[in-house]
Amino acid sequence: MSIIPEEFLPPREHLPEKIYALPELRLPDRLNIADYCIDRHVRAGRGEQVLIYFKNQKFTYRQMQETINRLANALRKMGIEKNDRVMLRSENNPRIFAAYFACWRIGAIAVLTHHLLRAEEIAFRANDSEAKVMIASVKGFEDVKEARSSFKTVKDIILLDGKEEGCFSYDDLIADQSAEAETADTGKNDLLRIIYSSGTTGKPKGIITSVGDIVCLMESYCLHILNLQPSDIIGGHPAFAFAFGFSLLLFPGFKGSSVSLVESFEPKQMFEIIQDHKISVLFCVPTAFRMMLGVQGAEKTYDCSSLRICQSAGEWLPGITVREWKKRFGMPIIDSVGSGDLNYWLTTTLDTPDEKLDSSGKPFPGVECKVVDELFNDAPVCTEGELLVRAPWGQQYWRRPDKQKEGVVRGWNRPGLIYMEDKDGYFWYRGRNDEMIVSGGYKIPGGEVEAALLQHPAVIECAVIAAPDEVRGNIVKAFVILREGYSGSEELAAEMRDFVKQKIEVYKNPRAIEFVQTHELPRTITGKIQRFALRELEKAKCKEVNQNSNFCLEPKEVRNVC
Repeated sequence: MSIIPEEFLPPREHLPEKIYALPELRLPDRLNIADYCIDRHVRAGRGEQVLIYFKNQKFTYRQMQETINRLANALRKMGIEKNDRVMLRSENNPRIFAAYFACWRIGAIAVLTHHLLRAEEIAFRANDSEAKVMIASVKGFEDVKEARSSFKTVKDIILLDGKEEGCFSYDDLIADQSAEAETADTGKNDLLRIIYSSGTTGKPKGIITSVGDIVCLMESYCLHILNLQPSDIIGGHPAFAFAFGFSLLLFPGFKGSSVSLVESFEPKQMFEIIQDHKISVLFCVPTAFRMMLGVQGAEKTYDCSSLRICQSAGEWLPGITVREWKKRFGMPIIDSVGSGDLNYWLTTTLDTPDEKLDSSGKPFPGVECKVVDELFNDAPVCTEGELLVRAPWGQQYWRRPDKQKEGVVRGWNRPGLIYMEDKDGYFWYRGRNDEMIVSGGYKIPGGEVEAALLQHPAVIECAVIAAPDEVRGNIVKAFVILREGYSGSEELAAEMRDFVKQKIEVYKNPRAIEFVQTHELPRTITGKIQRFALRELEKAKCKEVNQNSNFCLEPKEVRNVC
């Protein structure tokens, strides 16, 4: 067994307080996630139940168990032990699914790596985690080859498909391995994964999650919110390396359900897969739901009658999207708030009132949330403040004692968000702490402005930032992506400002609106807009103008700024 250096783990004095209010969250000390998600269902006689639907293929629990065991044995022969880190990099497919569980079978820690990351970011994650092995697909492998010379600890690479010089072939590696494997003696406090932040606010940070953290999430969320059953087929597009997509990897194992895997997202294709695989629980990010709503006549073209619940996460979901989806497809979308740092903590539900659909819902069973002021005292109801969270899991960082100290206060987790709790206990998103805009002496949460803009029928996505202004210091500026059929103009920008004024206070209105295409905005590898990068771009433009002027004007090259 490998020993994790103490300095790699969070300082004990800054650990979050974990609470276990529900009886089902008081887990046994010894717990292995491969046994929990796979083996116990085979033991219960459900070995021939389909675990994975992929394209036109089906894989049962027993088949996946055998594949997992073969790869686990191969990893052991390569010298991988409990607590060693293994990087995983691939699109969603059955082979990478098996690779995760093979790591957990032997007690190794999975390091989640998106398959589109470039060489520099691959090398950073490999060296920061001190991974020993990488398991990867051929797609994007040129970046892995470029990064390989920078690896300090990664010695071997296993290719899931294809062949590359200096790499082990997945097929060759498992060909002669036994279909039975010893399960490592792991406990609820052992580490399950390292997931790196998406970089919306700067350099990624490693976030650690224990076996118990994930099982507690499944025992609470899968039961009380999704009400998962063995007959359910869970599906969607988020990648396993994305915190939201990680649910597709593990949630089927809660009750022995099935999962439908796709390698990429395209709206019409998603409808076809719902129809072909008879998906009952659909996981998509808000933008994906909006893109699917853009498919004219989809509710008549595709058979979506198998759907019983739709799940959104990743970013805030406007109520207008929920209402339109329910009108066309007959069931609502529940919107859950979470992060790689802290799993889920808030969610709407199937019975959330119509007037509360723009909220983030309430804490689900087993979780506590509160809004506090700048001194961390409880804020009055209907007052904006910082959100604090307590749960059976908590924010813990890998090799980042500075971030650990910042991320926990008095045992409560600080996800870095501004919220308002109303008199009925619903929480309303106002923005991130680091996205607060100060303009003309007013503090304006960028997220609140975005929420108002997203209710306009022309808007499919937007980002609001502080843009430099000579008089006010900063102004509220919105970058807006339009739905198909709309074109940016001064008239439309004026209409949007009038629309926003009806939703929120007049002083929060965006003074500048720039209409852009999706590809023009800086994004994380998981598709989230990097607002900090937008702010830096605006500052750079302002600086360039200042070199030829005594004050900062709106840059001439910006299109459709009104």
